[in-house]
Amino acid sequence: MEIIEIKWEGPYSIDGIKGLNGPTDYGLYQVYGAHNVYGSDTLLYIGKANDQTFAQRIRGHREWIDWQSSPISIYVGRLAGVGRIANTKWRNMIDNAEKLLIYFSSPPYNSQHLNSYGEMQDTMVLNFGKKNRLPFEYSTYWNQSKIGDSKWQPFKYEGE
Repeated sequence: MEIIEIKWEGPYSIDGIKGLNGPTDYGLYQVYGAHNVYGSDTLLYIGKANDQTFAQRIRGHREWIDWQSSPISIYVGRLAGVGRIANTKWRNMIDNAEKLLIYFSSPPYNSQHLNSYGEMQDTMVLNFGKKNRLPFEYSTYWNQSKIGDSKWQPFKYEGE
């Protein structure tokens, strides 16, 4: 089983995110704002900053952020844990976490990973800190359940 732990911080304004340009300012982010159907303070987008810092990556979204009807807020998440991990492992964890978060949250401005998170199995994402509307946990175990199997049946309670 792979457990991916994310420590979230925020909210940041679009101007406040400009300061997140250092060597540890990489990971995942959530953008919240008003949506015509879902209302105010809606999770609009989930993304990853793995090749660019949070500041650089959010700058790339200015095209649509500047058109929002009200100010947006941004939450940033960094992988957390004990010890060090290799860059390839870190990238894989960020990719998998993003896929699961998008799949189960279905933000309206995301277009990938809404219908599937791929072949990933035995993976759990735990959200800590200022996670806003994200649940504490996402995992692949829901889709790995056998409840849809034609042989599945409720256990019989035999009493004590």
